Amino acid sequence: MPRIVQKFGGTSVKDVEHIHKVAKIIAATYEKNKELAVVVSAMGHTTDKLIDLAKQINNDFNPRELDVLLATGEQVSISLLTMALQSLGLKAKSFTGAQAGIITDSKHGYSSILEVRTSSIEKSLAEGEIAVVAGFQGITESGAITTIGRGGSDTTAVALAAALKAEWCDIYTDVNGVYTTDPRNLSSARRLAAISYEEMLELAASGAQVLNARSVELAMNMQVPVRLRSTFEPDDIGTLITNKMSAPSYTVCGIACDTNQVSFNLKIRKRVNKKTTGNNNVELHYLDGVSKLLNRFQKLGIHIDMVTLLGKDDESAPELSFTAHKQSANKVYAEIQMLNQDLGEPDVAVDSEIVKISVVGNGLSARRGLVSAIFDVLSEASVPVKMLSTGDIKVTALVHQNYKDKAIEEIHERFCVYPPTDVRVFAS
Repeated sequence: MPRIVQKFGGTSVKDVEHIHKVAKIIAATYEKNKELAVVVSAMGHTTDKLIDLAKQINNDFNPRELDVLLATGEQVSISLLTMALQSLGLKAKSFTGAQAGIITDSKHGYSSILEVRTSSIEKSLAEGEIAVVAGFQGITESGAITTIGRGGSDTTAVALAAALKAEWCDIYTDVNGVYTTDPRNLSSARRLAAISYEEMLELAASGAQVLNARSVELAMNMQVPVRLRSTFEPDDIGTLITNKMSAPSYTVCGIACDTNQVSFNLKIRKRVNKKTTGNNNVELHYLDGVSKLLNRFQKLGIHIDMVTLLGKDDESAPELSFTAHKQSANKVYAEIQMLNQDLGEPDVAVDSEIVKISVVGNGLSARRGLVSAIFDVLSEASVPVKMLSTGDIKVTALVHQNYKDKAIEEIHERFCVYPPTDVRVFAS
């Protein structure tokens, strides 16, 4: 008898009517698989509303208390869904993150799951109950309530599936699978029957919003097969996310776009600068300043990407360029200013009107000339490229936001045209 974990997002349980529909999907699955755990997000925009409430009290709120507040959103969902299941004559029991044994570290607002102690859930399943678990939250060893960050319910579901040794994890949302690019922006986007963990992780980390990146990384590390399915098309099996041996081999599987990026360019004016410390004059080389800056970003948890350093000895003005999330832009600028002398008093240019377009596929590294072909496509379409970076399975171009749609369309038309591939999928 297969054991399954299902997860339903906020749009799937946004009101009572939707909760009843979700209960019927769960009931249909339970008829075939008698061991079923379900992870649920907060209803609709509940989390955003709770954050707004906190800001009305104190805009500089305590992270611990915010976690206590936000965790109530999922508690409403699990109780209502459990009641809906019981109204269908099914045995069901709700569990908060703490009751489900989801142990996290103490980083409030973005905690990591350390362990799932499944004894309570195992007991519930053994008694023929459907275990309804609150996503997005956990508890520390010292008993503090924590939250896992945006999209954390996906991570909860995968972690629970791994701990319960489930056959697979179904993640239900408002889309019916993974597409070659966002179908809302390009009508010719095609749904993928299956995709590898590695490709899905790159897409998720590059701006595709169908799955939380941490959940994909966990699924890959724990080898948990995941199906991305639509709550509104419950008979559709969606897209299977699995290992490379089971997934089709695409040269390019998809294109992701991240519109929440800002680029920084530092033109170093002084290779060696002088700084007075006490009674001593200290010589500062700009490379030491760059090292300090990057270490500060790591310490503060600021993620940067597309890092480029041009600093030949015969260049009068070495340059450091990188991208960061828009939410981190003010912190990044403040760190640059704090290390101004160490960095050689650079001229700083900030561009917030850019987008990162990432082309992903396991076949990229094996196909010679693909990077130049992507560049040629953009050049032929008169799309100026500000920066370009490459990796084993990803090529990323930085372009002005006005060229976003044109760049995606041209790359998609050239590289994402292939017949659908049949793959082994799990029975629904």
